[in-house]
Amino acid sequence: MKRLQNRIAESRHALSVTAIYALAICFANHLVSQHLWIQMALLGLCALLMVQLNNANALIRIYSRMVSCSFLALSVMVPFIVPNTAGGIVAACFIGFFLIICCAYQNPQATGLVFYAFLCIGLASIFYVQSLFFVPILWFSLAVYMLAFSARTFVASILGLITPYWFGLVWLFFKGNPEWLTDHFSQLACFSFPFDYSTLNPHAVVSFAFVALLAIVSSIHFLNTSFLDKIRTRMIYDMLMLCDAFTLILLLLQPQWFDPLIRIAIVCTAPLTGHFIALTRTRFSNVMFFVIIAITVGITFWNLWT
Repeated sequence: MKRLQNRIAESRHALSVTAIYALAICFANHLVSQHLWIQMALLGLCALLMVQLNNANALIRIYSRMVSCSFLALSVMVPFIVPNTAGGIVAACFIGFFLIICCAYQNPQATGLVFYAFLCIGLASIFYVQSLFFVPILWFSLAVYMLAFSARTFVASILGLITPYWFGLVWLFFKGNPEWLTDHFSQLACFSFPFDYSTLNPHAVVSFAFVALLAIVSSIHFLNTSFLDKIRTRMIYDMLMLCDAFTLILLLLQPQWFDPLIRIAIVCTAPLTGHFIALTRTRFSNVMFFVIIAITVGITFWNLWT
């Protein structure tokens, strides 16, 4: 029997309704009145990339737009991060990485795909240098989950990471500011005292806690039901769960990086949440679905007007 949760999850209008809701939140967040068109375009681009990530990899084994709907709902739930252009670029780059690297599944000769995937991470590190901390996790995922690690793809990943800096170095010398590169990479050694949440306001703490809770609940559900998915789909979700766990731990340890890390966490959590919403059919999950919606909307409006 299809419950209301399942009818909504499988509706062809779900993404349209969620997009209208997200646009309304952008209006309420004064993005339109302040002419922050680039930030809104980045949010839209990320949503479209999430649609493509779902379509290209069949992340949900039935027709459902819950991956992109979850992404949009969680992104506008933290409205104070949306105006940050650099954070939007970082989120788009990480989605681009996942979208491209999934195409390299079981292909150790896919040097071009690996190059472009890690080019996205290199570009993200221009705007948030701590993105480079994810590189060992992504190499591990390339080897263990995507089964595409080889000497050639390893070299391709390094070339992809440094390519944005090759072009950037030319620009820096042209501008007479080559020392920017030293200052940029020196930030990799700048850590604050772990678990120092004095830099976060209650809105950021509550938003992070809810995203983390969704990630945990959705991951447990996926692990319990993953035998129903194809091996390739399982590998992709395993990669997302690993990146999500690393992001949340890093955010717990260094909360001063809240803005970019919560965006990466949302990118990794949205597919898991979409999987949970679309593929559970119990009475309990039906109640959970509406609880999740209520909490998401509640936090969104609290963040907007408090």
